[in-house]
Amino acid sequence: MSIRKLPDYRLKQKILYIDKTSAASLISYGDLYLEGGALSDALDFYAKASHVAGVQKIKDLALKSGDTFLFQRAAKAQGVEIRDAEWEDIARKAIELKKYMFARHALEKTNNAELLNALTTKIKTEEAKQSA
Repeated sequence: MSIRKLPDYRLKQKILYIDKTSAASLISYGDLYLEGGALSDALDFYAKASHVAGVQKIKDLALKSGDTFLFQRAAKAQGVEIRDAEWEDIARKAIELKKYMFARHALEKTNNAELLNALTTKIKTEEAKQSA
């Protein structure tokens, strides 16, 4: 299916929250959004359908892209608490991708002051390089 077939915002809200859309249809919409690169929207549909594999796929993609907020939403949809080790893993990925605010958000969820201090130093170093 083409990305042009994605519902607009109003129709998306209607499908998700007003209509009694079947789980199979919700998953199909989730797949369409996923193919279109709209991971947050895909997560909305997968979560509404209680589609475990779809939510996990979004969580895995969020980890690979260092997107701590999407990762957190996916974990919430799964009903699981994110362990410190997972926060640190996604923070490392975010740092690798130079997504420092995502990394900071993840590290603030842990009790690892050492990694948070290292990140703060790295950010200051990067800012100094840019202004030089």
